[in-house]
Amino acid sequence: MGLISSHMLTPDQLRRCCRNNLTAEVIGYALQTVDGRRIGTVDDILVDDDSLAVRYLVVNTASAEFTLNLPFVLLTPDLCCWDAEGRVVRSQATAEQVQGAPAFDRATDLAQAYEETAILNFGERPFAPADH
Repeated sequence: MGLISSHMLTPDQLRRCCRNNLTAEVIGYALQTVDGRRIGTVDDILVDDDSLAVRYLVVNTASAEFTLNLPFVLLTPDLCCWDAEGRVVRSQATAEQVQGAPAFDRATDLAQAYEETAILNFGERPFAPADH
């Protein structure tokens, strides 16, 4: 099981990838904390290469309404819901949780260590196949 960027998917694969009703349509949407503060925009989604399930939202934090010294962070879709009409994704994460998140670097693979850090920081277990 690996992760791939939505930019590497075919149009048919993009239509099929979904998790908690989050699809590739959320790319470009604003993303907010639980109290409505802007985290940034959804820049990409990372998808499980076997199941096409959305595993993470890649968030560009350049437009965050609070101090973030990280250009990109990952949020699990389990913490999010989206409003297509308002073009916004609402997260259950607080600003403090986002500030404490590890930076995401596109140049490196998503490692198990990052997933463990994300579990500790957000209290959520990343998606795992049913056979594990």
